[in-house]
Amino acid sequence: MGNGEANLNSTETWKIRKFGIIAFIFFGILCTLGLWFRKPVPTYLFGFLSFVGLGFMLNPLRLRPVYSGWMKIAHLIGRTVTILLLALAYYLVITPSALIKRVFGGRPLPFKPDKGASSYWVARTEPVQPKERFLKRY
Repeated sequence: MGNGEANLNSTETWKIRKFGIIAFIFFGILCTLGLWFRKPVPTYLFGFLSFVGLGFMLNPLRLRPVYSGWMKIAHLIGRTVTILLLALAYYLVITPSALIKRVFGGRPLPFKPDKGASSYWVARTEPVQPKERFLKRY
């Protein structure tokens, strides 16, 4: 198990309490909004989740398995959403822009080598920058 995995599955008491505070406040606000708009399903669901958050604050050791399961599901959802968003970005943004570039602007790299060229080196036209600039980039 790598360093990153140990942090993701950590079940330290203070982390569970911190998560409980956040869950209690967040789901409590959503429950209140459900009451405000007179929607019973969100009210009961978020009310229950708010009480689970209260349980995480008051008795974190007993609810440690619930917390671990919650975190595993959250990480699975996060990985799934990340994969979907990256796939959508690739197929809906990068691929069409590359196709448009090829149709209207040529290709960024030559596909066939030029047998007559002795080198593919491109000579610089702008002045060389001082070494100090590379030590302090920003």
